[in-house]
Amino acid sequence: MSFELTSEQVQLRDAARKLAQEKFKEKAGYWDKHEEFPEENKETLCKLGYLGLSMDEKYGGSGLGLVDTYLVVEEIAKVDMTTALLVHDQNVSPRIIANYGSEELKRRLIPQFIAGKAECSIAWTEPQAGSDATAITTSAVRDGDDYIVNGQKIFTTFGDRAAMHLVYARFGSSKGAKGIGTIIVERNRPGVTVHSLEGKMGARGANENEMFFDNVRVPATNVVTLGDPASSKGFVQPLTIYNATRVGMGVLALGVAEGAFDLAREYMTVREQFGQKLCEMQGLRWMMSDMLIQIEAARCLCYKALALVDAGKPDPCLSSIAKLYATEMAIKVTLDCQQMFGGYGYFGSLPLERMVRDVRMLTITGGTTQTQKNVIASYIFPNK
Repeated sequence: MSFELTSEQVQLRDAARKLAQEKFKEKAGYWDKHEEFPEENKETLCKLGYLGLSMDEKYGGSGLGLVDTYLVVEEIAKVDMTTALLVHDQNVSPRIIANYGSEELKRRLIPQFIAGKAECSIAWTEPQAGSDATAITTSAVRDGDDYIVNGQKIFTTFGDRAAMHLVYARFGSSKGAKGIGTIIVERNRPGVTVHSLEGKMGARGANENEMFFDNVRVPATNVVTLGDPASSKGFVQPLTIYNATRVGMGVLALGVAEGAFDLAREYMTVREQFGQKLCEMQGLRWMMSDMLIQIEAARCLCYKALALVDAGKPDPCLSSIAKLYATEMAIKVTLDCQQMFGGYGYFGSLPLERMVRDVRMLTITGGTTQTQKNVIASYIFPNK
């Protein structure tokens, strides 16, 4: 087992770090303050091919693994979680299409995502179906060569700007996971309504949205995974991809925690109190040591989980462990780093205040901490 990055991975990581520090860092606070999507950052990411890192080369992607992809995400998250979230999201729904969609669907859509001509949101959560993902009621009913989609979704990231949505819907009258599948619904189809949700705590450059589907007619060729009333296959297939990439939430959190840690470390070498620099005070040195231990533990968990996915041996339990530990760790670390700045850290003139708000999202989205504990427990106590 090797924990060393290859020379190619080091180059990829260092290039992403340089980009983040030189191009994205300065305006990260602007996107947050104005609640504005970082459009110029997206254009840069497209030019560099960062929106297709894990996509097959025959569709215009780079054909890299998830370890490589999230090395980039981690570096960007150190300075701007919203921009990093864009890279993460555009390597989730396209992966579901790439793995389970028809060849026609892949060739029609994936090049658009990679080129930045279109974005694809994941429309899964419903007002009454959050952590209980199999409780969705959005329906897709066959009508000739089409499906008629009806239902409501909420907390759909980037749903206000996405040209299409990967909608989880029930293709039959069965309950639970049976009958659930996924279908692409273009935003411009009659009957699709999108409302942005106001008052988001953090990651304000990435809007969350409420969506309504009122008798939306969609061609059957847009089905990605077909829901079968007698089987849960249409639900489990995309969930396999989603479980793997939920580790990405952990990597986003890892990046934010590292960014906060770097700011605190730099500040402690220059700030003096009681005739000493903060970095010379044993209590604060121990706090920083504890934080580094937690950061490195999260790094090992996340990248081991991603490496197993790349090796074709995904471990859903480890993915949940990594997501849970890294996101909870990041909340504690960013708060402790904020503490190092005293009163200054409480104000938005410094990045720490934004980082604290941003990272809170990650213990909720992609499966809450409590949901991850249930997943982990199901592996400890199978069939119970």
